[in-house]
Amino acid sequence: MVNSISINNIKHKSMKKIFIGIDFSKETFDAALLKGSSVEEISYNKFTNDLKGCDQLLEWIKSMTNSPKKTWMLCGEHTGIYTHVLSYYLNSKGIDFWLEPAMQIKYSKGMCRTKNDKIDAKNIALYAYRFQDKAVCFKIKQPSIQALKDLMAYRERLLKAKMSLSVSCRELKRISASGSVSEYIYQDSMDEVETLRKKIKQVEKTVLGIIEADGDLKENYDLMLSVKGIGIINAVMILIATGNFTLFTEARKFACYCGVVPFEKQSGTSVMGKTKVSHLADKNLKRLLSQAARNAAKYDMVLKEYYQRKKQEGKTDRLIINNVRNKLVHRIFAIIKSKRKFIDDYVHPLQKMQGNADAC
Repeated sequence: MVNSISINNIKHKSMKKIFIGIDFSKETFDAALLKGSSVEEISYNKFTNDLKGCDQLLEWIKSMTNSPKKTWMLCGEHTGIYTHVLSYYLNSKGIDFWLEPAMQIKYSKGMCRTKNDKIDAKNIALYAYRFQDKAVCFKIKQPSIQALKDLMAYRERLLKAKMSLSVSCRELKRISASGSVSEYIYQDSMDEVETLRKKIKQVEKTVLGIIEADGDLKENYDLMLSVKGIGIINAVMILIATGNFTLFTEARKFACYCGVVPFEKQSGTSVMGKTKVSHLADKNLKRLLSQAARNAAKYDMVLKEYYQRKKQEGKTDRLIINNVRNKLVHRIFAIIKSKRKFIDDYVHPLQKMQGNADAC
């Protein structure tokens, strides 16, 4: 048995009849095919992770079934760049392809003691059959969004290399007994650090150039910068994560994705620990929002007053900053929806009316 959960009792009406699970790796991908009418019979094959392998995959599926392409559903775990070749290939062929987070598929499997590529592919095929009503088909990202994503990933690698060189050479110079050698390493490393710093600036300049050239991106980017605490990097990363606010349209859903919404744990009359945020989140975006929240708590008068008031009430710094992160997310989505820049001293029309009435 591939999975401890029986699927014989699952009945689902759908146009999809063929379900193919794809398990990606660096050089190959494993494919498991099942037919909705006989889910116990699963065929398996392995292909190279390139265009030739993609062609062979299609020929193999055609040889295994007489069903038209519109009845196929291919599903794979989202493993970053190793999914790109097949994703773009299937999209160009008009074949439905569903990329799902690995954690989502893992939690759906039940107890499973054996793990290898073949079993993983079969489990993904079973997942696609079982949860076909939740399928979200892959769509190619807007070219400018994909370019921003690649550039920001490159910037992150440059930052890590710069930090590694900078810290290690300074420490070597501080503790080393070989003065001339350590001095040489230090100077050479600092030259490289300066080169990396210039490259990072050039990447950021290229990023801003892409945003300037795209009207929709520029509009939302400028709107976000009107929120105190949100800087260039925060705004760009939010544009990428939201697909320029097409993948997320609600502030709370995006806040959940960023890991800033607290969840309770309760069973019956028992409270299982404190209400807290989930570790299942985009941790890089969460870190950037933390920096934004701390800046906002310093320079935004409303949030500064909120932070100080909650501190006096005995709330922890972590809890207050998380609340500020949440407020920033809601502010961002509010201004994107209204297409108006954030105004610090904004007064609601009803409050104005009340003020005028009190004056009279």
